[in-house]
Amino acid sequence: MHSIKTKICHINVSEWFPPNDPIATSIARLCVLREDLYLELRGTVDEPIPPLDECSTDWREIHFFRNSVRTLLEIRSAIETLKKSETDFASVLSLQPAPLNGALQDLSDALEEAHTIIKKLRNEVGGHLSHQALGEALQRIAPETSCLLQMGDKAKEIHYKFALEFIGATMLRHVEFVEAENEWEDILSKTYALGFKAISSIDMLFVAYSRIRNLSI
Repeated sequence: MHSIKTKICHINVSEWFPPNDPIATSIARLCVLREDLYLELRGTVDEPIPPLDECSTDWREIHFFRNSVRTLLEIRSAIETLKKSETDFASVLSLQPAPLNGALQDLSDALEEAHTIIKKLRNEVGGHLSHQALGEALQRIAPETSCLLQMGDKAKEIHYKFALEFIGATMLRHVEFVEAENEWEDILSKTYALGFKAISSIDMLFVAYSRIRNLSI
């Protein structure tokens, strides 16, 4: 894909995304989800973001990670809808130059490969917080485990820092303790890689969409 120098311009929304147009709706949906995912991945950086770190840096990172899992499943849904479009966007896309022409299928394949783990994380700690899964996690936490509780007179001074232990235990409750760290690193590396691939692929799909519709960027 040719690089585009950074610029800001106005677009006519109804021209770019006309109503009653399934392809336009799918691309619009992907644009929203791309911005969600970009913000969520930025929120997981291992550096201070003071307004968001009042509970802890770790809590802020895990919060954005959990939301990114939900967004990835939404992106998968949007991609599958786009592939099934009655106007057959995929066939027109195949006529575009590489790597634009492979962006849709490549992302679809990557999301399909990771679907099981992403869906499990979404259902247990992402879009939902499973009562059953958390109950199982509490059984796995060692009796001697000690975590922080912060109390004060104002909401910003009160933080249940021990909640991080619950999320970690829920995600890793089926893993032996000695393997937990490696399992967590594996989950992070796979989901982060998928997240960055999703952003790149959506950007390519947006460029391809603008070319197919003869819209000037």
